[in-house]
Formats: sequence, structure tokens, C-alpha cells
Amino acid sequence: MHPNPPAAPAPAPGSAARPHPHLRPAGPGTLGILADLITQERPVFAMPSWFVSTESAQAGHLLSEFVRELGGQPAGTHHRTFFANSRYEALHGAVKLLRHRAAATASGHRGRVLVLDPDGTLARRADPLGEGPDRALAPGILARTTVDGLRSALRGTRVCGLVVRAPELLGGDTGTGPLAAVAELARTVRATGGRVVVDLSDIAPDRPADPVVTALRPDLVVLGESLTGHEVPFGALTGTHDTFAPWSTPRTGFLHSNTYGGNTVAMRAVIARLLPRWDADAPVHRALAEAAADRHATLDLYARHVNPMAARMQRKLHGALNVVRAKGSRLTVRLDSGRELDLVDGLCGAGLGVAGHNPADALSDVVRAHDPARDHVRELEEVLARETGLPHAFPAVSGASAVESAITLARLARPRQRRIVVFKHNYGGKTLVSLLATAADRTRAPFGPLYDDIRYIDPFTPHAVEEFRKEAATGDVGLVWIELVHGSSDAYAPVPGPLLDAVTEGRTEHGYLVGVDEVLTSYYRCGTRFAHHGRLPDIDLMSLSKALSHGCFPTGAALVSDEVREAALRANPQLVAELRTHHAHGLGAHFALQAIRQVDALGLPERVGARSALVRAGIEALDDGPHGVIGRRFAEGLLGRLEPRVPGPLGRFLDPEGEPMTHALILWWITRARAFVVYDVFLLPLTATEREVFQVMRGARRLSRTGPLRLLGHAALFRLRQRLSGRAGRRPSRTTPANPRSTV
Repeated sequence: MHPNPPAAPAPAPGSAARPHPHLRPAGPGTLGILADLITQERPVFAMPSWFVSTESAQAGHLLSEFVRELGGQPAGTHHRTFFANSRYEALHGAVKLLRHRAAATASGHRGRVLVLDPDGTLARRADPLGEGPDRALAPGILARTTVDGLRSALRGTRVCGLVVRAPELLGGDTGTGPLAAVAELARTVRATGGRVVVDLSDIAPDRPADPVVTALRPDLVVLGESLTGHEVPFGALTGTHDTFAPWSTPRTGFLHSNTYGGNTVAMRAVIARLLPRWDADAPVHRALAEAAADRHATLDLYARHVNPMAARMQRKLHGALNVVRAKGSRLTVRLDSGRELDLVDGLCGAGLGVAGHNPADALSDVVRAHDPARDHVRELEEVLARETGLPHAFPAVSGASAVESAITLARLARPRQRRIVVFKHNYGGKTLVSLLATAADRTRAPFGPLYDDIRYIDPFTPHAVEEFRKEAATGDVGLVWIELVHGSSDAYAPVPGPLLDAVTEGRTEHGYLVGVDEVLTSYYRCGTRFAHHGRLPDIDLMSLSKALSHGCFPTGAALVSDEVREAALRANPQLVAELRTHHAHGLGAHFALQAIRQVDALGLPERVGARSALVRAGIEALDDGPHGVIGRRFAEGLLGRLEPRVPGPLGRFLDPEGEPMTHALILWWITRARAFVVYDVFLLPLTATEREVFQVMRGARRLSRTGPLRLLGHAALFRLRQRLSGRAGRRPSRTTPANPRSTV
């Protein structure tokens, strides 16, 4: 271990350093998009992963055509896209996809990815303490600042992929010079089964055919904030269907995901920037018009250009997930038959916002009153310091980026104490760093190497306290990262109090930092203002996101103490400065400030207390008989979990978490209980009325008395009715395109 670990290397002499692009103040176009969505009561975030909007299908199609034209590929060549919230999230997604694909098709690479990183930005984030690619926070990334360094690193080393950042520095000469050299390296990587990624995050939307893309023929390109004018958080990885094959099965189709990805604000911003590339009579305009006019055309486009598994699920549910209106605590879905159902929103976009969907004050107090010259970022830091006692805010564009910044800052602040302790059932996100805080083996397994000095302790075993104390006593632990109440696992209780007491007791003695993930649980989601209140008296770091979004805009923050910030600055001041500035965004901070103001203005402390009592009573009233499809259950505030089960001998043949049962449960909730509960977790709106809460809990009680065969029968009958009531003459829907180029 270095006594004073070095920062990642600066750009080598002769290599140009790009200006670090930041999100820019929101202009009239972005504010106009938000005003239209709020006024029209269009869903911005309806649900993670499964939300298929017209705009996301259209954006996927435009990105496919954009990348096709950049590479000079023939008409009819199709690409797929995964939507992220920044170039860095997209880069991490690209590395994950390279590793996942290579795990099944190549050997000897050990997950290593070679990166041309002229300004050292990715290297600093992957290896903040300069410990080398084997011990880095995101291991296996072999970053070099020059082409010569890239060539040297590849000599005798097998990799699963090559990532080329800042391709504009390579020039346009494909015969000699840097571009020709990198093209030769790309051929070498491909010869051993690897794939090639080019980072085009700064590319102009009107860019014609690009010589770098033509020369390197990338399997994936990373796109970024330039496609929203740097005004809306955005990132994407776009590539061939063959490259996306690992994420194209029912089991793996949602393995990589994020809550805000594909949100309607970003999609409209991308469409507005890209569409002027094409004349009004170009085929892309017809494709977009068809998607706008017909849901099945939308699903065709989405299956071809975004995620075929999401489109497949939407078709199997016959419109039950087709959210067409969102207002406050209610959603409207439009079935394939054309019938519309008004529902209590039992998901809140996965816990987004404090006032439900499209709150009126978001339009009056934020969009129409937004002053780009006002320093909302600084104001938000001051407000959050008063709220949490942590004075330094590092802006984020998602929960994952907030968790990643917090973990990175903790590593910088404790360079000699490498070990991180995470409690099992925790969920932190799916970037290469936030994935460390996601304690689910299946979610992490395909994407290694990951940081190895991490211990996952099951908090619900009888020996959890003893196991934790033994780990802490080694003196190697630098960070204990905790999600107090779990919303994305099979845990059916908060982290036990005795274990949290042990964490508090050891903090001073052993010198580790305590971080809490409040992305899901903050601002009364779990009954108290923050879930750690009353559980942990002292913390050093915190991640926030979902409540701050106000249901309208991707935003978040990592919060740290004075001690953490000062220690991190000593270790790597350049990276700390980048983490402070890159995701800073005045409009996102304005939405967050408004959300915090509304917490007390809406009387959420008292309201949530009363509604939480209704939820507890509802959970206690569930039938415990041997035949129902609800097993374990718990509730904390307005968050709860209901375990699906298949009791009796039928359980040998029917997986309670398999597709038939999952679809049957969704259809029962939506068509019978009239509640939008689509996972095994419910997240009731903080502004829900007593009647709405009672409706959801009454639905849960009825479900607890329902057997699996009856549930499956209801789903089969629903599907039959939808088929019989389908509109005459509708063209058949395809789950995969007819063009062989685009077949997965």
C-alpha cells in the first residue's frame, strides 16, 4: 500500500486534454418539454426497466439510425440501445456487457478491458488511489493515455474488449497515424474474441459519417449529454444485436437496469436534438409517426432498438403496463382492447418523489419560475447540510451515481483500510462501483472482476453481530455501508437493531466510516424523515436520490462529513473536484429544493404516520392460511413486501417467481385490485388518501386468500377477453423484426 497513494496519471505530453463537459443550465427547450409533460399528465417515470413509452421507442430508433449513418452502414442495419443517465453510467454498462458476452465466448481475458483514456478521467474513477488494475475500486480496467501505451499494454495480454475514449484526438487519416494504429489494435482484440467500444459522448447531433467509427467499426458506441444539449442527464450504449445477445433472454433481459433510464424528459430531449438530421420525408419520420399512432408499432420499434424482453412482457400483459396518464397518486393504463383503467399507484415509479406524479407546484414553482442564473446547487447543499448534518454535497444524476460517489470518497478517505462491509439484501445500483453495494450474487456474477476486499454479512443470522465484530476487529474495515430497509431483495425486515448498535460501538474504536443508503428510504418513505433516524446516531456518508427527483427529473447527491471530504482531498484532489462538478445541475437542484420544501408543506410527517398505521393494520390482517399466494410479508412506513409463493404439491412444478406467476400477480393487482403493484414490493404514495391506502391493503387481503390456480385462471381469462375484444384488422405484432440483420 502506498503511504500517499498517487492520483491517476495526467495526460502524456503531446496528448490533448479535453475540457471536462458539465451539464449546462436548462434552456427554453428543456423547460418546454417539462411544461408539456406536467400539463399533459404524461408519465415521466412509471416503473424501472418495464416502462415502454412511445418516446423511448422513438429515441431508440433514432439512435440506431444515427449510429448507422456515422459508420456509413447500409440502410436496414439495426442497433439496440440501453439508456443510462450519464456517459459514465453508459461506459460502465459497456464494460459490463463486454465482460458478460466474453464470459461465454472467450477465455483467458479475466475480464480485463483495455481503455484509451487520454485525459485520465475514467482511470481516476476506476482506480482513485492509483493502486493498479488488480486492486482498483473497479478492477480489470487497463487505462492508458497514449496509443503507444495502449499498444504496450496489449502486448502479451488478452482482453475482452477495447474502449476508445476521446476519438476526436485520433485524427481522420485511416492510412497512417494514431487512427490507423488504433484500428490495428482493434483488429488484434477482435481476433481473440474481444469487442470494440468507442466513446462518442461529445459528438454533435448533426455529425455526418465519422472516420473513426468507419475505421474502428465499433460493436458499441457510448453516447452522452451532447444529445440533450448538455441540459438533461443522459447516457446510452448503442450497438449490434449480436453484442447485446447476453441481455436478450427472459432471465437476463433486465440484469442491467437503472431507475431513471429512458425517462420521458431525456427521451424527448434526444428526439428534439436528433430529428433535424433528417428531411421531413425521410423514413425515420414515418417510423416515429407509426409509433405515435399505434401501440403495437411502438412495441415493434422498442423490441428492435431497445429491449425485446420488455416489449415481450408488455405484449403478454396486453396493455396492463401501458401507462398513459400519471397524476398525483394515480395512474391510468390502456389495455390492448382500448379500455382504460384508473389505478392507485402502488409503485410511485419505484419510490420517486414526495408528491406523486406531475405535481402542480413542479410547474408553477420550478419550471415556470426557474432562474438559470441562480445557484440552486449551492442552495441545495446548504439545505441538505441542515437536514442531515453532513455539510458537503456531491451532485448525482441517479441513485447509483450517488452511491458510487459515496463509496469512492470513502475509499479516498480511508486509503489504508481497504475492506468494505455490506449487509446482504442491500441494493446500491448497477454501475461497476455501486454494484459492490448490491449484495445479490446473481446480479454481480457476470461482470467481474469486481473489487475483492468486500465482505457481505447476512444481518438476519443468529451470529451476525459476532461476525461483524470479528471483521471490524481486524482493523482493515474502512467503510460499513448500510441500506436500513430493503426494497429490492428477499429481506422481510429492516436491519436488526443489535447489529446497528454494534456498528455504532465499533465506529470510534476501529476508525471505519459509516455510510447509509437513503436513496429509497428518505423523507418518510419508511415512516421517519430518514430511515437511519432512531437507529444510527452517527454517520459519515449518505446517498440520496429518489425523493429529490420530485417525480420529474433525474437528480441525487452523495453527502459527506468535513472529515471525509478533507481526507479525500488529500488523497486525490482532482477526482474530488470532478465529483463535485460533473453532475452539478441547476434545474435538478431546483427540483430537489422544491421536493424538500413540499415535505412539510404537505404535512407528510403527520400524513405518513396515519397512513402507516393503516398499512400495518392491513399487513396484520392478511390471511395466514395454507392455500394463499402470499407468504412472508412486512411493512415499514409506506414501503412493504409481499412474498409470492406456491403452496402445496403444486410448488414442485410452478416457480413463484417465474414468468407465469409473475404475470398472473401483475394482472390480478391491476385488473382486480385496481392498484399498480407490479413487483413483490409496494411503495405507496406519500400523499395517498386513506381510501387509496385502504384499497391497496384490501387488495392484498383478497390476494392472501387466493390460490395459485385461481390466480392463473384469472390471468388466462383476462388474456382471452383481450384477444376477443381486439380491434378488427389490427396487423400482427412481432416480437422480433423480420429483417435478418436485426434478429437477435
